[in-house]
Amino acid sequence: MINKQINKLITITSLFMMLAGISSAQTNGFVQAYDSMHQVFSVWYPMGDWKAIDWDSLNGAIRPKIIAAGTTDDTTAFYIAMASYIDGIHDGHTNVRHGWVAIRAAARYREIGGSYGFTVIGTDDGRILVRLINPGSPAAQAGMLFGAELLEINDHPVQSVLDTVPTRWADLVPATHEFRKMNQNRLIGRAPVGASMKVKFTNRGSTTPVTAVLTAVDDGYATFDQTTLYPAETGPEVTSAILDGGYGYIKVNSLYGDEASAVTIYTTFRDALNGFIASDAPGLVLDFRINMGGYDALAAAMAGFFYDQNAVYEKQSWYNPDTDSLERWPLHIPHFNPQTLEFDTNAAYPPGTLFTEPQGVLFNRPVMVLVGPRSISSGEGIPMMLRKLPNCKTIGFHGTNGSFALVERAHYLFPPPSDFYVRYPYGVSMNENYIIQLDSDSTMTGGVSPDIRVPVNDTVINQLYIDSLDVELRYALKMLKASAGIVAPPNAGKEFYLEPISPNPLSQSTIINYHLQHAGSIDLSVFDIYGRHMMSLVKGEQASGRHTISFNAASLPSGVYFFRLSTISGIITQKCILQ
Repeated sequence: MINKQINKLITITSLFMMLAGISSAQTNGFVQAYDSMHQVFSVWYPMGDWKAIDWDSLNGAIRPKIIAAGTTDDTTAFYIAMASYIDGIHDGHTNVRHGWVAIRAAARYREIGGSYGFTVIGTDDGRILVRLINPGSPAAQAGMLFGAELLEINDHPVQSVLDTVPTRWADLVPATHEFRKMNQNRLIGRAPVGASMKVKFTNRGSTTPVTAVLTAVDDGYATFDQTTLYPAETGPEVTSAILDGGYGYIKVNSLYGDEASAVTIYTTFRDALNGFIASDAPGLVLDFRINMGGYDALAAAMAGFFYDQNAVYEKQSWYNPDTDSLERWPLHIPHFNPQTLEFDTNAAYPPGTLFTEPQGVLFNRPVMVLVGPRSISSGEGIPMMLRKLPNCKTIGFHGTNGSFALVERAHYLFPPPSDFYVRYPYGVSMNENYIIQLDSDSTMTGGVSPDIRVPVNDTVINQLYIDSLDVELRYALKMLKASAGIVAPPNAGKEFYLEPISPNPLSQSTIINYHLQHAGSIDLSVFDIYGRHMMSLVKGEQASGRHTISFNAASLPSGVYFFRLSTISGIITQKCILQ
C-alpha cells in the first residue's frame, strides 16, 4: 500500500508544479476539474493495486488532452479525454454520469459518427469474419459479403489493427480482454465521417482476395445500434418455460428495483423452481446472459435454492483512506429472509459477511447456467455460486463482465446544473480467504468463465445471424441431455473430448481420460476457481486416440478445480471438487 502514499505526494506535487503553465486553460475549469478528479481517483479507487493501474502513465496520457481542450475551450474534446481516462481503468462499475447529453452526442459523432457498413466476429480458429454487412454501405459497394474473411486493414494484419481499436464508446467499459475484443470487433467498422480505410478480404467460396478503399458515411449509427451488446429487455424480470425433454428454463434479466420488485423476482423464481420439481424436470437451464445486477442479498438468496447448507457469498471490504488499506465492512450485512420476504440482519453472522443460505426449496438436479459479458455486478453472483456445485456448469460463448465490486461513490467534476460526475466503487467483494473475487485483475482476467465454451465457427455464425437461432441455449440443452446419457456429448467422436472427472467430488487421485481424433499439440492443465494455473498434466505433441494420465491431488487444498484441455481445435473444460 506504500505506492498509494507515494502516489498522493506525486499527484499533489505535480499539480502545483503544473499550475503556472495552464492559466489559459483554467478559465473554463477543465483542468481544475480533471486534476481534482484524478487526485481522488488515484487514492480512493479501491482496486488500483489489484488491477495494477499505473496512475502516472494514465495521467500522463490524458492530462495533455485536457489542457488542450481547455486552451481551445473544446468541450467535446474534454469529454473524449474523460471517456478515455475511464476506459483506461477497465471496470464496468466506473463510468461517466452526466447531464451533458448534447456534448456526449457531439463527442461520439466526432469519433464514430461514420460507418464503413460492416462489423466482424472472431472464430475459434483465429479468423476474423464479417457478421454484418448493410446493403448499400461502402463495404457492400466494394463487394464485401456476409461471412467474408477480413485479412488486412491499411496494409496491416487485421488482428493487429483490431487490437488498437479504442473502446471508449462501448455500451459499458470493458473489464475483461474478451469483452474488449467483442467491442473492438463491433467498432472496427466505425470512424469519423469522411475517414478512409483500406481493406483486404476474401468472400466465402472464393480464393481471390479483394482490396478496396472505403470511405465512412453517416449511417445514423446503424451498425452501432444493430450490434448493441445491451439490447433492451422488455417484459418481466423473471420468465420461465419448459424445454424439449421436460427440462426447465428460467431467464433472470435483473435483480434490481425497490423492495417490492425484489420480492416479485424472488417469488417468481422460487415458484418456477417448485413447478419444475413437481413436474420432475430432469434438469434446468438458468439464463443469466443479460443481467445488470441489483441486490447482492437477493442474488445470495436465490443461489440458496441450490444449496443444502450455508456458504460464504462474499466478504465486503471498503477502502479506508486513514489506514490506506481495504478493511472489512464493520456492519452486519442484510440478508433476504425467505419466510418474511424482507431484508434483515442476523447478529450471529460476522460483520461484513453475506451468506448464501438454504431457502427451504432445493433443486439438486443438473443445471446449465448461461453466462455472458452482459451479466454484471450481482448478476454475476448466482453463476459464481452455482459454479462451485458439482451438478452445475456454466456455459456460453464468453464469461461474465468481471465487474463485481461494491458501488457506488461519485465525484462531481461539475455540479448541478451541469451535473457531470464519475461513478466508481467504494469497496470490493472478497471470498472467504479475503481474495478479491470476479473483478478483473491486472491481466484483464475476471468474471465467471464458462466451464463449457460454445464453439464459434462458420456453421454457428450462420445459425446466429442468418437463422436467428439461440445457439447457446440449444447447446446448453444438448449438454444437459448428454449428462443424462440421452444423446452423445457434443464433443464426443469429434476433434477432441475430455471425459468427465470421476469420482466427483474427488478425495486424492484419479485417472484422467481424453480423446484426440488427430495428432497434435495439446495442453492439459489444472486451474483453481480464480483462474490461477495450478499445474500442467500434459503439454506437447500427442498421437491420435484415447489417452489416460494419473492425477494426484495431494498437493492441492480442497476446493473447486477445472481441468482444461487445449488443442488447435479449441478448448474444453471439466469441473471437479476436491474434498
